[in-house]
Amino acid sequence: MKQKKEYMDLAVYAAELAKKSGADAAEAYITDSNEVSIDVSNREVELVNSSSDAGIGIRVLKDQKMAFGTSNDLSKSSIKDMVLNLIHKVPFHTSDEFNVIPGKEFGYLEGDWSRYTDLLSYDPKIEAVSVQDKIKRAILIEASALDYSPKVAGVMRVRYLDQESYAYLANSNGIAGCFPTSGCGGFANVRAVEGNDSQSGTQFGIKVKYDDFDPVWVGKRAAEKAIGMLGAKPIKSCEVPMVVSPEVGTPLFGYIVGMLDADLVQKGKSLFADKVGERVAADIFTLVDDGKLKGGLSTNPVDREGIPRQATPLLVNGVLKTYLYDCYTAHKGKTHSTGNRTGGSYRSIGGIGSTNLYFPQGEMNPEDILKGIKDGFYITVAFGLHAGIDDISGDFSIPAAGFKIEGGQKTYPIRGINIGGNLFDFLKSIDRVGNDMTWVQSIGCPTFSVESIKIGGV
Repeated sequence: MKQKKEYMDLAVYAAELAKKSGADAAEAYITDSNEVSIDVSNREVELVNSSSDAGIGIRVLKDQKMAFGTSNDLSKSSIKDMVLNLIHKVPFHTSDEFNVIPGKEFGYLEGDWSRYTDLLSYDPKIEAVSVQDKIKRAILIEASALDYSPKVAGVMRVRYLDQESYAYLANSNGIAGCFPTSGCGGFANVRAVEGNDSQSGTQFGIKVKYDDFDPVWVGKRAAEKAIGMLGAKPIKSCEVPMVVSPEVGTPLFGYIVGMLDADLVQKGKSLFADKVGERVAADIFTLVDDGKLKGGLSTNPVDREGIPRQATPLLVNGVLKTYLYDCYTAHKGKTHSTGNRTGGSYRSIGGIGSTNLYFPQGEMNPEDILKGIKDGFYITVAFGLHAGIDDISGDFSIPAAGFKIEGGQKTYPIRGINIGGNLFDFLKSIDRVGNDMTWVQSIGCPTFSVESIKIGGV
């Protein structure tokens, strides 16, 4: 995707016009994106959707009041009308002393942001490859699932998708630049049947580079999951050690990092409020958000406000070190932004979010973690994980599925149970960490185990 100088010029124009028209500060954010999605069924194309979208979002700050507007009309006259309309409307907004549009004193990445190649999640090949080649990939996802085993009764849904975009940012305080992003991947939802038993399996795969995405793996892995759960049954209620697969660990840490949003913390809506400096997890647990991670799906030179991305250790050896901040919450908390303002499209004013979040891997082979457990549970699926955790107490009760561990090995599949406990007790009971770092979208996690978990069964 080519950089468009005229879009950069329009962003600068909008920010400068707002300042000249009476704003204390202003920011303009333009995104230009292309998307492709392909659905297949019975080894044939069912739907091909290709779309493009470009537009501008503008923030205007005056007298500590902030107004925001968007438009997909990128003509100079339309942008002028929107800027003047925002200037007219901003007095009617609520004043907030912490509203801010950053200047270079907040941190600034000099020069053309797109030249920082180690900080880009972008592959020009995604746009260059033909739609026909992408269709072949979508069909290959389904075919690899259908051909995996006679037990595969069908594929309920298969999709290939990709996106590439350019972001252009300028504000009246001297921050300006642009950079590209891209990603491609797909998913499969597979049904397996044996006798009267039917089970499903789903697998996603997302990569920055076109050549790194493996459609065969996605299809086979979805089929493997579905077949692996055939014959699943509940177990009796018990309290046993539990091994956590990366596919459960990643959404769990996604929930945790959501609670490390400084905005929620400052509003008293986070389980982790007022806990900086406290031990909230086991000594072997560390959690890092790294917006500069080379090759990361969410690696960018700067965040939604133009603040340089950084690596932020959130928990180190079980101790909570900090939260994720944007400029507003940093101003309010008398600290520095961690470069975590997000907002992919011009339509969004943005919010705080993680970039490349990960729990560093350990040194144990996952098989050795299992060998240390005579009687336990290996969890592979947690249903409605986020909804199952109480945001006030941290108590949870979550429907789950996985495998029985007997004599240090995974044996038969388990379904129809709940795992229960308290989130902080869970984190403090992590006792072994695997060496199999696995990334699910922008969250990385190895296999790990906890000393015990309460299981509600039959």
